[in-house]
Amino acid sequence: MTLGKHYDNPEQSEVTVKNPFSLIAAIKFGVLFAIVLLLVKLVQLFAPAETMYLLAALAGLTDVDAITLSMADYARSTTGGLTLAAGAITVAALSNTLVKCGMVMLLGSKPLAKKLSIATLFICVSGGISITVLSVF
Repeated sequence: MTLGKHYDNPEQSEVTVKNPFSLIAAIKFGVLFAIVLLLVKLVQLFAPAETMYLLAALAGLTDVDAITLSMADYARSTTGGLTLAAGAITVAALSNTLVKCGMVMLLGSKPLAKKLSIATLFICVSGGISITVLSVF
């Protein structure tokens, strides 16, 4: 007896495996991290602090790691920056989640997209509540 649905003829697809220790991937991440770090510093110097949320949303479209590391540095170097950094990381994670959900909706099956849409809705609501709670404190 198996749990869940059983498919007699599942679609087969090839999965391309890449080397996780690729020098090119490391260089791309390094460049992305440097750009995000520079943008965080520019926002810190020349824009209102709330602009970090916009920057986090844009950075989260591609990757959450660079903005997370940048915000950790920001929180360490700025008095009272911990709350803003936590909120910005949350915004970046939500942005990244929405992009991945969109990819599944475009490329995946309808049942998977439906299930993921419900989960994404709960994640976004939870993230919104988290940001609201952060702004109160």
